[in-house]
Amino acid sequence: MASGEDRNTENSVVRYNTTNDPEAVHVDLQSPAKNRYKGTPLSPNKKSPIVLFERASGSWWNPTFDSKILEDQLWSCYLPQTRRRFQYALFYIVTACLAWLIFFGLTKEANWMYFLGGTGCLLAVTLLIFGFTKIPLYERFYLPTSIVYVLFLMALILCPFAFKSSSDLSTIGSFSGSVEILLMIYTFIPMPLFAAVLIGIVYSILYEILVALTITGMQEATFIIGKILLHCCIHLIGIHIFIMSQVRRRSTFWKIGQSVMSRRDLQVEKQLKEKMIHSLMPPSVAEAVMKSRDKDEDEPEDQKSRKKNKNRKQEPDKGKIRFRPFNMNQLDNVSILFADIVGFTKMSSNKTAEHLVSLLNDLFGRFDKLCTNCGCEKISTLGDCYYCVSGCPEPRPDHAICCVEMGLGMIKLIKEFDEDNQEEVNMRVGVHTGTVLCGIVGTRRFKFDVWSNDVTLANTMESSGRPGTVHISEMTYKFLKDLYEVEEGEVVEDLNTNKTLIEHYDITKSSFTIRHTEDLNDIRTYFILGPKKKEGTSPEAEPAQTSNSTVIPIEDGSTPETEKQAKPAADPASGGDNSVTATSHQPDREAPEINGVTPTALLGRRHSSGFFASTTSVDRIPEEDVDDPSTTPMNETWTKIRRIRDQNDKQIIKCLQQDVTNKEFFYQPPINKCTLSFNHSELEEDYRDHYLESQLFREEATASPRYHSLLEIIVSLIVFTIISVCCFVMFGCELPWIIVFCIALVIEILVLVQVIISQDKAEQFETVMQLVSGWYFRNFLGALVASLPAVAVYSNLSCTVIHDQRDRDYFLCFCIVVSILHFCNFTMLSSWLKSIVAAVAGIILLILLNIELCPLDSDLNLSATYNASVTPSNITLNMPLPVGNDTYRRLFTGRSHIRYEIILDMILLLLLILFMNREFEISYRLSFYGSAQADRDQKQMHDNKDQADWLLHNIIPQHISDIVKKTSKYSKNHKDCGVIFAAIVNFNEFYDESYEGGREYLRVLNELVSDYEVLLDLPQYKDVEKIKTISSTFMAASGLNEQSRAQNEDPKAHLYALLCFAMELQNVVTRFNESIFNFEFILNIGYNYGEVTAGVIGTTKLLYDIWGDTVNIASRMYSTGVANKIQVPQSTATYLADMFEFEYRDEITVKGKGQMKTYLVVKKKDSAEWK
Repeated sequence: MASGEDRNTENSVVRYNTTNDPEAVHVDLQSPAKNRYKGTPLSPNKKSPIVLFERASGSWWNPTFDSKILEDQLWSCYLPQTRRRFQYALFYIVTACLAWLIFFGLTKEANWMYFLGGTGCLLAVTLLIFGFTKIPLYERFYLPTSIVYVLFLMALILCPFAFKSSSDLSTIGSFSGSVEILLMIYTFIPMPLFAAVLIGIVYSILYEILVALTITGMQEATFIIGKILLHCCIHLIGIHIFIMSQVRRRSTFWKIGQSVMSRRDLQVEKQLKEKMIHSLMPPSVAEAVMKSRDKDEDEPEDQKSRKKNKNRKQEPDKGKIRFRPFNMNQLDNVSILFADIVGFTKMSSNKTAEHLVSLLNDLFGRFDKLCTNCGCEKISTLGDCYYCVSGCPEPRPDHAICCVEMGLGMIKLIKEFDEDNQEEVNMRVGVHTGTVLCGIVGTRRFKFDVWSNDVTLANTMESSGRPGTVHISEMTYKFLKDLYEVEEGEVVEDLNTNKTLIEHYDITKSSFTIRHTEDLNDIRTYFILGPKKKEGTSPEAEPAQTSNSTVIPIEDGSTPETEKQAKPAADPASGGDNSVTATSHQPDREAPEINGVTPTALLGRRHSSGFFASTTSVDRIPEEDVDDPSTTPMNETWTKIRRIRDQNDKQIIKCLQQDVTNKEFFYQPPINKCTLSFNHSELEEDYRDHYLESQLFREEATASPRYHSLLEIIVSLIVFTIISVCCFVMFGCELPWIIVFCIALVIEILVLVQVIISQDKAEQFETVMQLVSGWYFRNFLGALVASLPAVAVYSNLSCTVIHDQRDRDYFLCFCIVVSILHFCNFTMLSSWLKSIVAAVAGIILLILLNIELCPLDSDLNLSATYNASVTPSNITLNMPLPVGNDTYRRLFTGRSHIRYEIILDMILLLLLILFMNREFEISYRLSFYGSAQADRDQKQMHDNKDQADWLLHNIIPQHISDIVKKTSKYSKNHKDCGVIFAAIVNFNEFYDESYEGGREYLRVLNELVSDYEVLLDLPQYKDVEKIKTISSTFMAASGLNEQSRAQNEDPKAHLYALLCFAMELQNVVTRFNESIFNFEFILNIGYNYGEVTAGVIGTTKLLYDIWGDTVNIASRMYSTGVANKIQVPQSTATYLADMFEFEYRDEITVKGKGQMKTYLVVKKKDSAEWK
């Protein structure tokens, strides 16, 4: 096998592998988030690379999808949120402008009129921009609008530096305003990251240059270095917030898209599952079956264990029988049709098995369509026998007419079949009307079936009929209302007789057993000659009034006659083709209007893989468009793969546009507007305490909590380190600060180690991880880490700093502003908690500004002289300070003339922090909600897929389902296969319909068959599989799974296993007889081995079965066998004599074979072993 790889982008890889089989060519597009490569297995120790999000382009600097189609749709979906956030930012600026207008109007600082005018101008422009965002034109010009507005904002912030006399007013106020503007550029003002970084850095440089030129005390090298480091912190936090916001947005968008696709796939799977289960049984029965299965599977394991313990305490009395769930309904006035192919043995004698299965598939396909059109419910096929019912499971008054018309139509169709395939076969049809029990027996390879004496009587009507006619009973004739010309037939024995329950004493066993006595009666029968002609009409006027006509209306307005006219002409050559795929009526069998599901629709389905796009659009690409990559240049292959991926993306977009009509779904999770908690308590509990088990946490992407939290703690550590360096540079190495720094650094490192451990070693430290990942502890720890920069700054506050002449108290305020900004970092925490802690940090600063921590005598004397002429009653904030009076210039003396301005700055900053924290938590909760919803939808889709697969494997063995999915057909010869028939030969003696119509006897049969099927789960019987159940006869075979068979060292191992299985069935019946009221069920088993043909036939109801002489002889072995013994032909006894002991029985007459020597199984030899 050749393989290759081509890397066309940083994060997308095309891998291909080729073999000699053209169907084995694979071309896989691998997204870095999930490995889609299905060729050579990757190393199990190799981890997938960590990416920003699924389908990321690979650029950390500019987080975008690798598809322009997805990126454009993302912008369209999130435009309302982008517009809304920008409007919130404008509203915040309007609020700030109003606050500053009031402040400037009250304080009347120097040049206050200029400040008042500038603020009013900003207010007017902001309101104008706000109005512009309301019109559709904003969508086209959002970027120029954002850039022009930001430049205007920055220009206004820098303008006050023209008034050098008011530098005190602009230093802290302008820095705080600068921080707020930079923060909004990175968060709420829409622009790309490179534009935000470029504008922000240029502004920071210009701002610091103007500050250094304007403020003399801030021209020292240490001050400039410290300010540069603080600006680095601001931009680091801003860039981190920007990138993670974009990452979360795209990750959420992708998850919503996948959730929508999963729901679409879920609908497809539900429809497919319904069609599958309806191909097994009617809808009413199917619903009950699936409910019982879902109830068992959906129950959590812990609940099951609790119930198990509870049941253990409340065990029933010894000897009380517990039955399995059983669904069986009794219906009256049901017509049953049995039809057998006359001449089938002759037809099959000169044909290969594949050709024979093909012919049966063709003929039964015609019957299936006719069955649907005639209002009948197909039950099954038994070899060349076809049987169906009408009036079951849904009652209908014309049930007898439906079955008669079905029989007449079958006779007509088999004549067409003879013409198409140059055959000479006919149909013998029997119809009887009565009461049936309909339901399911067994737990695997089950099917909807009917039981009753009337069913057996319908079979008798068929076997006692004559070719080319419909044989009906007296009860059926009563429902036909003289619509048909009939001729009286021979009487048959009525099986619906009165049975009397008696106890029979068995002398040999000295025990009582159950027996029935019954009175025998006969019933009259009739042959249908054709529809009865109406008076005044001629045959020419009524072409439909013939024995082959269809007189009842069909649901879609057609009749079998019109269906025949609509069919394409049969290909005469098709009859000579031995291939299973060549049948003359393929279009009819695949017709979509047929009730149920065709093999192509049933088996040729495709599912979306994982969280990726549905392959519906890919399937529509003509096969010739996807060439063999081994012969196509990689650039062409890549182009085609990209085209396929683009079509997948378009499919996602189409689903989003159709299913997500409310775009708030993309940015507004179902949460409480105040507390931000999820409206669903279970979802909130998962978000708080079980996020480690969530699908979002397990993702190998930056948006997942495991890597998101790691990035946040790294950013926190960097911010803490930078602020600590600034503190060491500006404030020296005081002992309290060194102690705080050491403790804080240890906390930061420990938290970082804990986050790193949670990436790969969470299972090794499960108890610790459960503790630290709890909601309250996680918030406490996060709030502590977020507070460390502020604690570090406050620990440097001392009297030396307060009275320092180098404006170190101003630098401390700058550090406090940046430290408060750091509370925006941890988006996984409660926004209310972060905002409250940030408010505490800000309030501490405001308190310190209004108290005098370190009074000096010189300051007191100087201030007393000043206060003698300026009393508190006439002091205003705009009064000029005495020259050299440093008390009022220092910030922490309690008398700073700018403390009111700092109060306003802090209030505005805290409002912005509160709003940002709220938006970030909503964004993160939306990401969690999107992931949880996508995970839930995908789980539901997989559950439905599993159910569909379970149903499919109930029809078709798993080892051939993949083959059937590709071709919709299957037929294969298998050599040396084992076949058994295990029949309860005296079940009819026990069966009595006088009590609940015989339902409880079928319950007993269901228990017995289910006990058989339990054995199939044992590893020693891995090669044994159930074929079907025919009334009380259980049919199984071995050696049909060639893959499982090849694993055996001994080629006869599967035959040995099947014979052991047959012997174990005898033990099951023995135990069953002992536990069920002394029932004496007699189990006869026939065993044979040889060549068989396995195949799938049918259209509306698929059937997997085996045919061949081996099967026929195995059937004869049980029907001519000895009570409670396993009978085998001589060839089988000879072949298996090395492991089992046999005893010669006698020569017996076998139908179709003449005299045959047979043997009975004695036991397995003591020394018998095989692998």
